[in-house]
Amino acid sequence: MSNSLVFKTRTCEIIIDYSKCIAPNCKFACVKADRLYGRNVLKIFNSKPALAVAPEKASKLCNECLACEIHCKWSGGEAIKINVPL
Repeated sequence: MSNSLVFKTRTCEIIIDYSKCIAPNCKFACVKADRLYGRNVLKIFNSKPALAVAPEKASKLCNECLACEIHCKWSGGEAIKINVPL
């Protein structure tokens, strides 16, 4: 995917599609959720969510709380998809 942020965690893959991202209108709901429930893997960069750590570190640091996706949807966005292979 072009124009997106993709990173892996221990058991899933997180995709943030910038073409669907409504930041800053959502008040950066995904970043706030990550700070509240997660482990500060996301930050704000150029008015969009970005990784605050290296992708390799994010794969170990993310606690897979799924809050970024949920809060994105609650704020009116559909930019984040979390793929969990079953």
